Amino acid sequence: MKVILLSDVPKVGKKYAIVDVAPGYARNFLLARSLAEAVTRTNGKRIAELSKKREVEKKKQDDHLDKSLSGLKDVVVSLTRKANEEGHLYAGVTKEELAMELGKIVGVAYSEENIDIEKPIKAVGEFPITVVVGTKKAEFTLKVEAEGAVTDEGK
Repeated sequence: MKVILLSDVPKVGKKYAIVDVAPGYARNFLLARSLAEAVTRTNGKRIAELSKKREVEKKKQDDHLDKSLSGLKDVVVSLTRKANEEGHLYAGVTKEELAMELGKIVGVAYSEENIDIEKPIKAVGEFPITVVVGTKKAEFTLKVEAEGAVTDEGK
């Protein structure tokens, strides 16, 4: 069943995207919670308007993010985390945390999808982190410091 999403739905699609989902999922979850609307012949015009609106919003957001990418070269994000004596973090630094901390420093809301790391960072040190917006890339430096080491004597 084809539906147009009225909001972002994880693992399904972004707002205003037209997606094909199982009829039961559409009726029982998406339509029941007003997360989507069924695509019919009569609402084709509305769908076209929503698609245009989506493109305008995306372009505006991408332009804003593109402008902010130029200033990322000199940005250093410093985080303090609990680590053991060898410098391994107990909890890794994730894309979500990086996007949130970068947003606080730069003043621009980045998504976790914009942060390009393979896996969470689980070590103390400095790391170059790539931010990708569309086809443009920029790097900033992540500095992870140890909050305190845990020893066997304290147990």
